[in-house]
Formats: sequence, C-alpha cells, structure tokens
Amino acid sequence: MSGLAQLDDRAAELEAEPRLPALSAMAYGYMRVPADVPDRKVRDLEQEVIQFAEGLGLYFVSFFFEFHCGSREGFEDLVTELVRAEARHVVVPSLRHLAHNRLLQKAMCERLQLAACADVHAMRLRTAIE
Repeated sequence: MSGLAQLDDRAAELEAEPRLPALSAMAYGYMRVPADVPDRKVRDLEQEVIQFAEGLGLYFVSFFFEFHCGSREGFEDLVTELVRAEARHVVVPSLRHLAHNRLLQKAMCERLQLAACADVHAMRLRTAIE
C-alpha cells in the first residue's frame, strides 16, 4: 500500500472516532491502582471514566495514576498539569481514589480547587478498584 493510501486510511479512521470538539473544557483523570489489580480491570475502568467525562461534555485528555499506597506523586503531577494546561476538571472513579478518609478527600479536593481552580467529578460512590 502506498504512503498516500495509508494516510487516507488513517484520516478515515480518525474521522470515524467520536471525539468532543477541542473547544470543550479539558478534563484529566486520577486513579489509585493497587498492584494486585489485573490490567484488564484497570482498562475497563479507564474507559468508564472517559465515557463519564465525555457525558459531562468534557474533553478527556489523560490519566494520572498512583501505584503505591500513601504516595501523592501522581496527584502532585496532576495539580502541576492542571495549572499548566489551565484545565478545570478532574474525573475520578470515586472519591476513594483520592483517599479513603473523608477529611483527606476534602483536603485534596480543596487543594485542586485552590491550586488549579479545578472541580472534581466522581463517577460513583465506590468502584471495584480502590
């Protein structure tokens, strides 16, 4: 297949992909993923989060992850990116992906609001991965 035909095929694929316009508000995802969770479960939950964000009319950009208990490195990277990109939305499967403790959840939501003017959108109260 020629290079031009490949470009035409790829252009057709991109046009077929349903995406919100770039003018939609940007959203980032945040998930805490324990080491024992199968990759398939994580991918399924990622897709649910993306669909939830798009259902809110948001343009989903990317995920930030925590893989180690007690770590906040992914969260701090998220805050930095929200400020850099001037994004105002964070989507989580549940608030328990921020923290299990409600006071800490509130503090993390306040940090996102104060540092990046970002709102947190929780898909549901609990998920299978927490």
